[in-house]
Order: sequence, then C-alpha cells, then structure tokens
Amino acid sequence: MAEGPRPAPGTYRVALLLPRRGPSGMFGPACRAAAELAAAEVERDGGVGGRRLELVDVDAGAEPAAVAREVAALVGTGAVDAVTGWHLSTVRRAVAPAVAGRVPYVYATAYEGGERHDGVLCSGELPGEQVVAALRWLGEQAGLRRWFVVGDDYVWPRATARRVARALAAGGTALTGSRFVPLGCDDEATWRAAVDACARSGADGVLMLLVGTDGVRFNRAFAAAGLDAAMSRFSPFMDETMLLASGPDATRGLFASAGWFAGLPGASAAEFSRGFATAFDLLAGAGPVGAPTAPAPGTMAEATYSAVRLLAGLGGGDRPGVQHVRRALAGAAWDSPHGTVQLRRGVAGHPVHVALADGVGFDVLARVSGTGGPPGASG
Repeated sequence: MAEGPRPAPGTYRVALLLPRRGPSGMFGPACRAAAELAAAEVERDGGVGGRRLELVDVDAGAEPAAVAREVAALVGTGAVDAVTGWHLSTVRRAVAPAVAGRVPYVYATAYEGGERHDGVLCSGELPGEQVVAALRWLGEQAGLRRWFVVGDDYVWPRATARRVARALAAGGTALTGSRFVPLGCDDEATWRAAVDACARSGADGVLMLLVGTDGVRFNRAFAAAGLDAAMSRFSPFMDETMLLASGPDATRGLFASAGWFAGLPGASAAEFSRGFATAFDLLAGAGPVGAPTAPAPGTMAEATYSAVRLLAGLGGGDRPGVQHVRRALAGAAWDSPHGTVQLRRGVAGHPVHVALADGVGFDVLARVSGTGGPPGASG
C-alpha cells in the first residue's frame, strides 16, 4: 500500500485517481495527459495558494475497496492534501466515506447524483441535464421516443435509468425495458444476447449506459448484427476514444451527449485541445517536435483537466481545504473548455450538447441544456 512521503512545506499534493485497467482503463492515458496540462497551467499561474502542485498517481481501475484503502492511507499519513480524478461511481462510493471531512475531494465524472459526503464536490454532469434533456431533444427532432436500456450492472447505470424513467414519465418519451450486463464483460454470447434483446424490444433506439470497452464491444456486436440500420443508439458515456476503438463501421446512427466534444467551437476549446495534444505527446515520449500522435481529447480527459483546475483554485489565495468545498457547494462557478459551469446547492449545471457520430469523430448538433459556454446549433 502506497503511503508516500509527507508533502514538503511548499507543495500541495493531490491523489490523482485514474483507471489503468478494467473497462474504463482505456481513458487513463488521456486523462493523465489532461491532468498534467492542468498542473502545468496551475504552476504557470502561481501554484496552489503559492504552493507547488504535485500529482500522486493512484490506479482507480483496481477493486474499489483497495483504492479506498490506498487513498485513506495517503490521507492518514499526511502524504496528500486532496483527492481528485476521473473514475467510476463504484470507486467514488468507496473513497468518499474514507476521506469525508478530512481533505477536499473533487470527483470529475458524470454521475448518477446523490453524493452527500462532507468535503466531496462532484463536478460532472447529472442525468437530468445530460440524459433527459438529450432524449427529449431526440424525441422532438428525430422522432425517437421509445428507448431500450442496455447498461453495465452497477450503480451509475441502474440509478441513472431509474432517474431518467421518472423524469420522462410525464412526457412522450419512455424507457420500454432494460438489460444489464456484468461490468467488464468479455463474453461474446452475452453481447449477442443483449443485441437480440434490443431487436425484440420494439424500441426506436438503445440507451447505452455502458463504460469504455463494454460500450465498444456492444457497438461492434450491434453493427455486426445489422441492427444499426434499424435502430439508433444514444450514450451519455461515449467519447472519441470509444469511437476510435469501436471503428467507423460500428458507429452509424450513434448519438451522444456531454458537456465537451472535441469539435466544439470557441477559443477556450481550441486552446485546451492544443495544450492536450502537447501534453499527451510528451507523456507518450513523442516530444514536442514532429508529427503529433495525440488522439482528440474526449470528455473524460476534459473533465479531469477541469477538476484539477477547479481543485487548485478552490482556496483562492489559500491552501484548499474541506471548508472551501463546503463554501463552493453553496454556490460557485468556474470556467471550463466547454463553457461556464454553475454549482448551486451541490449540483453542477453544465452546457450540454448532443452530437452524432461521424466515423470516429462527432458532429455537434445542438446544445440541449445549460446557459453558459459556447453553443452548438440551437435545438
């Protein structure tokens, strides 16, 4: 178990929880590059309350209980001053009670809602703005009103499906059924059975609540069955990394929603994309000279970048502590590459966009919720 040295007086050490394995491990390299970019910018701007920012890596792809023990040891020995990163809700639910009231914890990932532990700030999108608003827009604009859920069997997909079903109950859009599969499933028969369930559902489309490689496997099975010619797909957890892994032949008719897409207009979006490319190439060993090797930054990377920047600035000119998180939860705002995020009563409100896959990239169609930030086409 990593405990690490105690921070030097002039440093602010942050446990950076990113997955290196499991179905979400595919996002780890991009998230790490985004965190490095954020840290470099924080240093350029004077550090964290005048202290040098250091990132302490923790593999959030391990079993949640093991991640929580490692983070608790780092906090307990004074080896880190705060926690952040992009990781699944299973990990957050283990880590949050272990650090509650002790150090700030900025959780970067879009999640199901309901987090109440002391000192935990969830900066990602919630189902109401990211899923419900997008499904309503797809119903109005594309006539897609009946959705069958295929999700991973853990808290985020199940809780999100319940919240979405309740929110849509009074309108003309509905969830007609569901199928949940084990997280990290690599059994081809299970994915074929999930696709068969979609085909039998009679729905207009599939609401994909699948993570990383699970979403990739489903996309490939869906296209292999020819179902992409008959049904649409929508995911609030699909980024350019997953499109690239799925392949252009497996992404036809695939919609997604998020605060960030690499194709968003605006100076701040372009600046982040340029900085990310440089940071990724440096971490990959390509160096700043020659042809770039970096992929397009996905929403997971952008969320990580924004969380590190948010955490570093929570204290203003002071060392960020739990008291600063409590103050921010009452009402705060911060800039991100996809626009201004408003935090009110612990709920982060994002400008959220709907996009349609175009091969291994996204075509942004509309902004469906949020009032800040660079707009897509009005929907």
